[in-house]
Amino acid sequence: MAERAPHLLVLSGWAGVVETALSLGFDVSFIGNTADFTPRDMDVLDRCRYVREIPGEQIVACLEAARGIHAAHPLHASISFGEFGMESSAVIADALGIRGIPLASVAATRYKDRMRDLLAAHPDLALGWARVAGAEALEKFHARYGLPLIVKPVAGSGSVGVRQITTPGELRDTLDDAQFWMRGTYLAEELIEGDELYSVETVTLDGRHAIAGISLCRLARHPNVAITEITVPPPAPYDRHIRNISRTVIAFLDAIGHTWGLTHTEVKVAPDGRPVVIESQTRIGGYRIFRMVEHAGGVDEIATVLRSLLPGGGNVRSAHLPPTTAVGMVLSLIPPAKRVRRTADPELLRGLDGVEDFEIGIRPGEVPLPVAANTKRPGLIWLHVPDHAAAERTKQAIARTYWVEFEDGDVWYPAF
Repeated sequence: MAERAPHLLVLSGWAGVVETALSLGFDVSFIGNTADFTPRDMDVLDRCRYVREIPGEQIVACLEAARGIHAAHPLHASISFGEFGMESSAVIADALGIRGIPLASVAATRYKDRMRDLLAAHPDLALGWARVAGAEALEKFHARYGLPLIVKPVAGSGSVGVRQITTPGELRDTLDDAQFWMRGTYLAEELIEGDELYSVETVTLDGRHAIAGISLCRLARHPNVAITEITVPPPAPYDRHIRNISRTVIAFLDAIGHTWGLTHTEVKVAPDGRPVVIESQTRIGGYRIFRMVEHAGGVDEIATVLRSLLPGGGNVRSAHLPPTTAVGMVLSLIPPAKRVRRTADPELLRGLDGVEDFEIGIRPGEVPLPVAANTKRPGLIWLHVPDHAAAERTKQAIARTYWVEFEDGDVWYPAF
């Protein structure tokens, strides 16, 4: 009798994960929101054993649905690689006693105050912080640590609700903002200043951590904390920090007790050269960083983790800091928030060497929304090029090719 294929539950995310799992030989079931799926995506889901259309962040509803699936056809593992399925996936794995992202790792990274609490016991990883539920608590934090500082939601994402406070005037504005404090408890931290942020993508199997890739993320100028550009791997001279950042991230994963799965960890380098973990998530990085990592160093993070769940998966290994043979990049288009008259045809970008893909939603008659967080952007352009010099040439070609004309007659060209 043929051995039954392992039954994998995929929580939320996109159909590409399901397709990869099916290609590896899993029997797959899916729980998630399919409202934005294409007809091709739905064709992929048709190959699943069970599909339950429940938003992945509805933990109790997802657990109830998973129990029903498990009773009908026992599950081997539960996994999610996206923002909104992580917690449900970990809770399901823990409740059903099956393989999955460790519940402790998800709790430690999903809730920023819990992470800082854990790191307080590790001086090399610690950062001054406090929970602040009102202006008085923030004043006490400021009295102890001074400026600059940063205030962020305890359980937020995409830099939504984050405030950098670098001047006495900005501090006073925040203390006096009654609406801000009505939204709940925040985390106040010492601010590591600088416009460069490193993103570290790791694969952990049986407690062994491997860094699949590191990217340099450039941030918009203060007070906007949004990312404007991501490059895998970091160009010189920013690559000089890679070894120290790698050691810090591995020490961090050990400190939170992470034993299996992917992580996406953001790191800043302090003025004294010390890498500081800003935050981490037990998922892949956004903006298709996982694709850029695969292009640059050859590590397919998702397929590697899934293979480790198959029979004999204990022998699966992931390359640590693999040599890179290409450069991946994503550029953000951030035009002025003025009414658009017309734009260059975005399809012209496909003819440029190095442009892999793009998503541009800048439309005549509309006003591009101002970008103040790492959520929806007016435009994103992905590059896949041989090296950093080629990336710069492609950026210059994009700046010559794409433009936006506004109703007031101004014409905007992207400047990278």
